Amino acid sequence: MANSSTAAAAAYPLLVQRYGVAGVTPSSSSSSMATRVFSLPAMKLLDVNLLEEMCGNTFLETPQGLVLVLMTTSSPPASVFLLDPRDVSRVAELPPLGEGELPAHRRCVLSGRPPEPGCGVLVFDLESPALLFCRVGGERWSRHGYDIGCYDLPEEYFPVPKRRQLFDVAGVGGRFYFAENKGELGTLDFTGGGEAVVGAIAIPVLDYFPAGQVMSSSLTFLVESRGDLFLVAIAFEGYSIGGPYDVHVFRMDFSAAAPGPAWRRATDIGDRAFLVGGDNSSGASCSASGCGVKANRIYWINGFSEDEKRNLYVFSVEDGSVETCDTFESLPGAPRQTPFWLV
Repeated sequence: MANSSTAAAAAYPLLVQRYGVAGVTPSSSSSSMATRVFSLPAMKLLDVNLLEEMCGNTFLETPQGLVLVLMTTSSPPASVFLLDPRDVSRVAELPPLGEGELPAHRRCVLSGRPPEPGCGVLVFDLESPALLFCRVGGERWSRHGYDIGCYDLPEEYFPVPKRRQLFDVAGVGGRFYFAENKGELGTLDFTGGGEAVVGAIAIPVLDYFPAGQVMSSSLTFLVESRGDLFLVAIAFEGYSIGGPYDVHVFRMDFSAAAPGPAWRRATDIGDRAFLVGGDNSSGASCSASGCGVKANRIYWINGFSEDEKRNLYVFSVEDGSVETCDTFESLPGAPRQTPFWLV
């Protein structure tokens, strides 16, 4: 294993363990924190020191590569900003937010590329239909509920209907999108007054897999890439989400003629790599040549395997071939976890 270095000096993209090599957690008040990462360009494990801004503070990674940091170890407390971990620069200051205001299990996604004024910052709860929203240059966060229906669960086991919540959201062109069943696409907008508006785009029901291919289970991920919206569908044989069976990629064609927008199967995403899966991480995109990774590939970290392995699968979008890479070995005394992406 390589010597410890700073996260800023490591080769991105990274898969990052939430717990350090010595069992230290991000809630520690230590001024530095060694943690284990897997570098995609190097394809090996490294021990790095997390950035000072992330040590002892609350931080949320985003698909855009920036990190939302809520400072709790400095004065004034609870200052909030977007950090670029590559050069340790503060990209944008955000309105103040108390740590107790954040949901316990959450994801963060941006609607554009800060520091553009008006770029939306969305933090959504993974356990209830609630979210927090602000804009770069805005004065406050607003809290919202939403209604996208209830889960279809057996009444004998769930007599009280359970409301559905967002899990997978992508920001494209200043707007937020979320995936519905069979590729249906929902929208989430905010007016100038900060109100949340949930809508839907009428698109044909998407058949993820070719005719005659019968699958029992699948996972889907939304990915924004250079202003386009993609959907990655990973299929499995049976109902055990172990090794994947097949993968397909679709691009949303918003300009399609009547009857309107539709998903188009993609066999080439160019000089891009999509990063999906991981703990609290939405799908992300990066330049393959710029980051030193393979082009036209999907990198998926499996957080659902029944054993303790956290295998990384690398799919070729062109021919469907797949490579399997070992990443993290189990750490003694550390809880079972799935790493997250830093792009």
